[in-house]
Amino acid sequence: MGISCEEVWRDISDYIDGDLSFIQRAAIDQHLGECRHCTAVLEGTRNVIALYRDERVLVPPEGFHDRLYQRLEEDMKSSRRTFLTWTLTAAAAVPLALAALSVRRLVVRARDHQSPVSGSDGHQVPETVAVSQDHDDKVYHVAGCSHLYGEPKFLPREEAIRDGYTPCVYCIGRASKKNG
Repeated sequence: MGISCEEVWRDISDYIDGDLSFIQRAAIDQHLGECRHCTAVLEGTRNVIALYRDERVLVPPEGFHDRLYQRLEEDMKSSRRTFLTWTLTAAAAVPLALAALSVRRLVVRARDHQSPVSGSDGHQVPETVAVSQDHDDKVYHVAGCSHLYGEPKFLPREEAIRDGYTPCVYCIGRASKKNG
């Protein structure tokens, strides 16, 4: 019963360890007796195993462990410093970001609460404004604003402001452009 070289190579480790059945071992013995190539593979595998079993081959040079531990300690200190640097940077960035957001809110609020006397570009808003008699929205408009719903009621701008009305963002801008 002949077997191929590939079958010998597949089972070479089990052959060396003695983990094959009697029939498998006999077939490999027969093949090895006829095939110089597979015999060379068997001897090479045995040599590699012998080298790995020899403690002298894997013994590191004198002082290797000390140098290794020293290098690992240096790398760990460096990585700790890098981590600490990033952590402190992030910790400093958070209050700065919050401060920037707070300033932005103040600027937006200030812009939204401009003096009702002037529009967004500094031009005068009419002294008489219109409010809706039919809706409860507390917004005053320039006469004829398309955003004024219901029956208009005209009153002085100062009175509208005193009653809690705020300027319409659409028509006050148009009125400022017309007056300019």
